[in-house]
Amino acid sequence: MKNALEFGLKSFFAGCLGMLGAISMVVAAAVIFGLIFKSQIQGLQKDTAGMLQSIPDMLSEGLPGMDEEDNSLDEEASTNSGNAGESPGLFVYITEGSHPDNEKLTSLTKEQVANVAVWVKPSTESPFNCKLAITMPDGTKHPLGQGYDSDPSMEVQFCGKLDLADPPAGIYILEAFSEGSSIAEGTFEFNVTE
Repeated sequence: MKNALEFGLKSFFAGCLGMLGAISMVVAAAVIFGLIFKSQIQGLQKDTAGMLQSIPDMLSEGLPGMDEEDNSLDEEASTNSGNAGESPGLFVYITEGSHPDNEKLTSLTKEQVANVAVWVKPSTESPFNCKLAITMPDGTKHPLGQGYDSDPSMEVQFCGKLDLADPPAGIYILEAFSEGSSIAEGTFEFNVTE
């Protein structure tokens, strides 16, 4: 009996030391992996943090272009580039030149900014009054123009040129608000590069 107890204790402590060795190897491998791939891990952390921060917004607003009444995707919202049509009220976007059917821009250079037109399209054919705001790369928000009334003869409303003097490089967000509302009914994100 004494030999069985002694054998059991030796086996127990040998197993504990074996697990301690295995855990030490895993920690050592993680440290080496972290040192080798440090910059990739930091980039992944930033991407993951951004995705995690956007989850509450996505859950509270619903999916982009989702029509709450019949749970079907609005074709215009799902085919616009960028984030146009985040909610089913107004679709705001930018094009180069003065035609609404030109390619919607999601990335442009500082030189292109002077020739960029802003367009708003309602999700219904009823007349609308709206105001625009632009969020700069540093997070400040500025009104864009004085407000716009729709022209019943036009499906898409021209809202002027993108008036940015010497714009800094970065991500900009255009927002369209119905007159008297503080909730954006349409957003469009674009990037200005050097």
